[in-house]
Amino acid sequence: MSSQQQKYLVEKLTDGLIFGEGTRWRGGKLYVSDMLGKKVYTVDASGNKTVIAEMPHKPNGMGFLSDGTLILSSMHETKLYRYLPGRPLGENLEVYADLSSLFTGYIGDMVIDENDRIYVDDVGARVFEGEGLKPGRIVIVEPGGKDIHVGLEDCHFPNGIVITPDKKHIIFSETFVEQLSIVDIVDGKLVNRRVFLDMKKAFPSDEDRAGQLGCVDGIAIDAEGGIWLAVLRSHQFARIDAQGNITDRVHIPGHEVVSVALGGEDGKTLYMTGTKLKGDHPNIFLAMVALDVETTIFTTRVAVGRGEGRP
Repeated sequence: MSSQQQKYLVEKLTDGLIFGEGTRWRGGKLYVSDMLGKKVYTVDASGNKTVIAEMPHKPNGMGFLSDGTLILSSMHETKLYRYLPGRPLGENLEVYADLSSLFTGYIGDMVIDENDRIYVDDVGARVFEGEGLKPGRIVIVEPGGKDIHVGLEDCHFPNGIVITPDKKHIIFSETFVEQLSIVDIVDGKLVNRRVFLDMKKAFPSDEDRAGQLGCVDGIAIDAEGGIWLAVLRSHQFARIDAQGNITDRVHIPGHEVVSVALGGEDGKTLYMTGTKLKGDHPNIFLAMVALDVETTIFTTRVAVGRGEGRP
């Protein structure tokens, strides 16, 4: 049996989220932003959710510094916050970096390297306020959060973002041009950008990628450099190897798949975020504006676990 035909046992971990995003696993727990619920949760192995932060300007991407500090994004006010455990809700966040001088859109996903340098997406446009799509950028936040600068311009709705196991490259999804892009990391700078995966060629049928609105959203990278893709409107997560060949598929019927993370005690649990549109809406953005969505987090077991890549 080929890996693409492998039958995956998909189980529900938890539900009750409005729109889950930015999943990360650390220390026996899954962390997830409920963007539209304006809260950040941890989820334990039994699926129990605990609110750890309330964020009125909507949380999205997140990551951990080398000392374990959790950095959260506030997407509409374009700021990063340091989470302060042990303090009461409403008093447990402090500003780590203000990105508003460089951003034209919202904060999307982000990834943090081993030196605590943060690479964070600016999606380019404020689509929830009706603004049309336009190019965004990847902004680099140097350790400490004071020095911020643009690392890469002309990114078309940058989304899921990872650092390869060899720590030499960043791969990120550009949702609405249907591709993954790769760029080299040289002394913290991003250079030599090129296309890593053309979704139109790798997923040639509309059933697989559901047209432009069904392209890749969140991504996660494993120990072999394989990348799990949340193929938004096609109700599936797909793994590509380091050469861009499809090796595995996990189908989540009836759900638009948004984010994905590897974790668990051995790193081989795949956490999959699927969102169901409850009303009759022409696209996911209008459904989100109407709060007419609900998110479930599913899990399955995979052969290749987490490695030296990030997140």
